[in-house]
Amino acid sequence: MIPDISYLILNYNPFGEKNATEILDKVLAAFYERKSAKLSSYVCLLDQGSPENHQKWLISKQQQYGFSTVLLKRNIGIGGAINFFVRASKSPVVGLITSDVLITTGMDEDLYNKVQIPEVYQATPFTDKSDVSFQKWCLKEDFGVDRLDLTEIKESETSFLGKLRKKKRKGYLRYIGVEFTVMFWRRSVFDKVGYFDERWKACYENNDFSLRCFLAGGCTALSTESFVWHYHKVTEKNKSREQCFAEYGNDWAQKLKKMWNSKWPGLNDYIDIYKPLKDKSISDYPKLYKKFKENVYLPFEQKLDNS
Repeated sequence: MIPDISYLILNYNPFGEKNATEILDKVLAAFYERKSAKLSSYVCLLDQGSPENHQKWLISKQQQYGFSTVLLKRNIGIGGAINFFVRASKSPVVGLITSDVLITTGMDEDLYNKVQIPEVYQATPFTDKSDVSFQKWCLKEDFGVDRLDLTEIKESETSFLGKLRKKKRKGYLRYIGVEFTVMFWRRSVFDKVGYFDERWKACYENNDFSLRCFLAGGCTALSTESFVWHYHKVTEKNKSREQCFAEYGNDWAQKLKKMWNSKWPGLNDYIDIYKPLKDKSISDYPKLYKKFKENVYLPFEQKLDNS
């Protein structure tokens, strides 16, 4: 029987750092306590080259919760891991859960429903800590608690003028660029836009995919009806961020940016991916589409060039 959704819990802890391990323990506990019983699911934890003692701990968690594990000996990057998982999944919906977020009850059902909307190619919740300002909302409740009052977030969707006109709520805001914490996709979206660009181990891979979704006619939905708590900057504290880009050399930041500018030259002259789309679609940006339409589809098999 094919499940409603397949979850990828993505872990990268190259030095088995204790704090990141303890956070993942809390992430798993919250996930299994709060995920919907109404959605049948398959859950896989993919680890990218953590040390042997950490992978043994992951196997003990597998025995505790019953998820599947894929224990790799090397880091294939966020995009590579998603591509691998999506290619192997049969579920109509795929969900990414990073190893530093605590989900809240109802989030999975909300995002599952959001990605049934034709224009929504991917859906993500609000969070308390984010490098992207519009995705962040500081709630009054203590960190990690469940059953939150999201009234303020829901009201943020409709402008004052919209409220006067009694405009019907969508339940989400339309964007291109967002931060990865949790993301849900229809499996069919990958048939349309292809897969993540694996040249970027992290940092730019989500913006690249999100922009391609927009060029293909979709948008990223920032749901005003669900929320996750985010342990911010964990990748910096456990040095996984530093280790992730080691293969690029000391000037990794410049190399990543150079790859972006090579693929999306002069992008900011056409659009700011961090501005709200409101009701606009790709049809409102004909010059953007003409310039970059060849970038939309990327096959599963890719020739990687990190120069």
